[in-house]
Formats: sequence, C-alpha cells, structure tokens
Amino acid sequence: MEPIRNVALLGQLVNTGFQVTVLSRTARSMDEPPSSAKTVQVDYSSIDSLVAVLQGQDAVLSTVGTSGISVQKTVIDASIQAGVRHFIPSDFEALTTRPGAETLPLNALWIDIQKYLKEKALSGQIEYTLFAVGPFLEFVMSMPFLTDPQTQTVPVYDNGVRTFSSTSVSSVAKAVAGALKNETETKNRLVSVHNIVLTQNKVLNLAKKYSPLDVKWIENPVDAAAELERILENTKQSGLDLFKTLALLKAALLGGKFEAEFKILDNDLVGARLLSDDEFEKIFATAFKPGHMIAQKDLQANVEGI
Repeated sequence: MEPIRNVALLGQLVNTGFQVTVLSRTARSMDEPPSSAKTVQVDYSSIDSLVAVLQGQDAVLSTVGTSGISVQKTVIDASIQAGVRHFIPSDFEALTTRPGAETLPLNALWIDIQKYLKEKALSGQIEYTLFAVGPFLEFVMSMPFLTDPQTQTVPVYDNGVRTFSSTSVSSVAKAVAGALKNETETKNRLVSVHNIVLTQNKVLNLAKKYSPLDVKWIENPVDAAAELERILENTKQSGLDLFKTLALLKAALLGGKFEAEFKILDNDLVGARLLSDDEFEKIFATAFKPGHMIAQKDLQANVEGI
C-alpha cells in the first residue's frame, strides 16, 4: 500500500508535514493558512461539493467544533465516494473513548460518529483511527478546572487523588501525524497517548507552592460519584448547557469511574513524548500568576515543543 501523502484537513490546520488541503466553510475561516497548504472553500452540506474536493486525498482529518460534529456523517460518505481511504474524526475529547462513558450525555454526538465510522470500516469502505488523549493540558491549566487562582477556592473531588491522562495540543498533532505515517499499525483502532498523568492534588499543590505565603486556599470536599449523579439527574430535567457540561466533565473525570488514566500507551509508535513531573512543574511555574487565570498564550510557548 502506498503511504499516505495527501491529507484533507477540516476546520483548522494541524501542521503534519503532509501535503495538506484545508477545507473551509467560508473564505474567512482560516485566517493565516501556511503557504504550503491549499485552501478550498466547500459546502459541507453537499456531498457533491465535498466529493469534488476530496478526490485524490488519501486521508481526511476532521477538526470541526461541537456545532459541526453531526455533519461529519456527510463528510464520511463523501470521503468514501471520493476514494479516501482513511478518516480521523474530530474526537479529541476527554472521555469519549473511555469504557462506560458512552452513556454520558455530553458524549452522545461523538459516540454516534464513532459508531457510524466503525460500521463503514467493518464493511471495508474506509479505515479510521480514534484517539484517546484526555483533556488538553492547556485546558486543565488555563481554566478554573482543577484550581481557581482568582478565588483560591477549590472543590476537591474524592480527596484530589484520582488520576487522569492529559496531552498538549501540539502532542496531539504529532500523534495524528505519527498515526498517518504508521497507517497499518493504527488503522481501525483506538490510539492512546498522553504527556503526563495528573491528579487534582498535583496541580493544586503546585498552585499553593507558587502562591504568595499570605494566600490561603480554601478546599471544599466533593463526593465525585454523588456529584455526577446529581448533575445527570438535573440534566434529565432541564437539559445540558455549557455550565452543566463543564460540571459533568469534572465529576466524571475526577471520580475515577471511567479509567481516565491510560494504562496502555501508543506514544512510541506515534511520536508523542512523556513529560516528567519536573518538566510539568516548570511549565506550570512559568505560566502561573497568583490571582489570575493562566492565559493560553502563556502556556503555548512552553508546551509547543512537547
């Protein structure tokens, strides 16, 4: 089989080193695509439009946002008609590939696409690769997710000891490139990678360490299982919004129920590296500002090389 060379990228460009065609809904969707990338405006709702631009592509990497998840079925169908052989869905969420987590309402759209892809693969129409990456490292450090440096008030789930895998955005990009370069070994399966295993305590202890001596952190214990059930029941009654999605993710991720730490890794196969605790602390210390949220821009330079 010829190696994958041409990759169509949906949504935003990931620098994979392949010959990349960026498919965009509008001419303004991509502000500054790399000069080496070809940008094509396409109607995602039209199979004919998609087939026309996907012909000659070896693989499609989708990075559409939440609002565009369902349209991936059309893109998958178009990819099959165009002769694309490999599809990577936009599924880089924290828990969408974890055992048992398919029942969580925040995962419904992604699970639907996973099932659709697997059905097409079983009938030999296309290959796929799914990724387990955990929450993005930039996300857990920059949002009031594990700690809140603005208020110094922290709900601590299950004593802060539950472990979970986390990966930087740049490492996910490298893993995607590595998977495409090792197509035979990564096709039609889940590829699991992480940079580091975190706990809430690990991040909270660093926040305390790099805060002024007069800053006192207030810790409120939370039973993760009870909190998860409370949010699920509330969601049944009034639906899922952004606030409940974040609360649900925290309770599910920090409760230990869904095997959020990956025990078997594909890092070596796809070229994703591991961070030591010392390296992670250095990244945290460089970006942390007591009393302020850690800004994404302060993290990017530090995690870009991971």
